[in-house]
Amino acid sequence: MKRLLVMLGWCGALMADEAQHLSGAGRDPDLDRAGFQSIAVWGKEFSEWTRKPTRFLPRDWKTRIQLAFPPANSSNRTRKELEVLAGRIGDRTRRQGQIEKEIEITNFRFGDHLYGDLINDANYAETAKLLQMAYLDVAVAIFHFKRRFDRIRPSVLAGRLGVDLDASIEIPGHPAYPSGHATGAYAFAYLFQELDPGGGARYLADARRIGENREVAGVHYPSDTEAGRRLARQLVDLMLEHSGFARQLEKARGEW
Repeated sequence: MKRLLVMLGWCGALMADEAQHLSGAGRDPDLDRAGFQSIAVWGKEFSEWTRKPTRFLPRDWKTRIQLAFPPANSSNRTRKELEVLAGRIGDRTRRQGQIEKEIEITNFRFGDHLYGDLINDANYAETAKLLQMAYLDVAVAIFHFKRRFDRIRPSVLAGRLGVDLDASIEIPGHPAYPSGHATGAYAFAYLFQELDPGGGARYLADARRIGENREVAGVHYPSDTEAGRRLARQLVDLMLEHSGFARQLEKARGEW
């Protein structure tokens, strides 16, 4: 039953991406060469993460983790993704407050817990340590893959393709793929599932909301969010192979 639920959740994520069925193959080499770094500069506070070491991931994590290349800029899939995002601009009226709050990880809400409150709650001291341990390695991995794929932000590419799409928040100073917000949110959700299995579905729904809010804001493609989900699953599985991380998880379980 558990395996079936996981499979259904995976299928649901794919069905949510309305461009999934379209080809990601490029048709215009010049346009496809346009990346984040061709029109913008990395923020120093973000680029520094690409040089930091990890603590709980294996030495070969960069080759063990598998992420598909994002759809090419000139592909049918990317155009459809941009059109989907443009069609969701109307959702900003309802979601903009959440979008702005969730710029900061401290405002990520999982179930009844706000991340910023949880890591400062004495009743969850071991849980806070676990989440902070995970955060460091997850952040390093996020920015490693962002540098590798260098995907241009959707609101910037939209202008080149004649799609009417802007961003409702400041465009972050780093590439789009994979979504850092989705990766972090799903990584925490998977850890919360380990700590509180009964609330697992709710934690995943919260992670999905956080990722989708970034799409509504116009700073991520749906495929960025899906890549973040896939990256998060692999990162958490690899960290759980580390004996020190696994021991901390057991300590944290005693608080739930």
